[in-house]
Amino acid sequence: MSRYLTFALFVEGPEDEAFFRPLATRQLQAMAAGLPEPFDVDEWPVTADCSTARSLHEQVCRLVADLATDRDLLLIHNDHRERAKIDKVRSGVALPPGCRIVPTVPIRETEAWLLADGPLLASLPGADRALIPSSPHEAEKVPDPKALLSRILRGRDTRQLAQYLGERADLARLRRLPAYQQWCADLTAALKELHFL
Repeated sequence: MSRYLTFALFVEGPEDEAFFRPLATRQLQAMAAGLPEPFDVDEWPVTADCSTARSLHEQVCRLVADLATDRDLLLIHNDHRERAKIDKVRSGVALPPGCRIVPTVPIRETEAWLLADGPLLASLPGADRALIPSSPHEAEKVPDPKALLSRILRGRDTRQLAQYLGERADLARLRRLPAYQQWCADLTAALKELHFL
């Protein structure tokens, strides 16, 4: 019988949730695939009812402590300039032995990861292909990824777009981003500590 991995998401906003919920599930499933002793991944992770950007530190810590009691992983998202908040949460909450916090921190903003799969973006109706970064490496160099994404796909509902890209973005392309590589390394370390890998 395979083990069952549960996780919860802490994100800055609704677009981040729409993107990271399917992406995290897919990435964890990819990590479990082909293992001698595979594990199943929770396809409906809990999303904390707070914003890591706008909620008080104490509120985030309370929710982390609460969700840590029955979750293996807590994926805490902040944009790069807010990364210190995750370290502050880690030092402010005593986790039970069966739970780990994994930082989910894109360079600059989440939209840098949304820009990484150029062919997928180019396939969308109305996309301005001339503005799409030529490679995932170039996507992470964009100074204002959110503004560029809105210029590439003018008038799109950003939450629906984030979910679409989270469900379909090529994981191999994403793994070419240094921040995504770090996230996968952190996930791997946590899963090893929890004896899933």
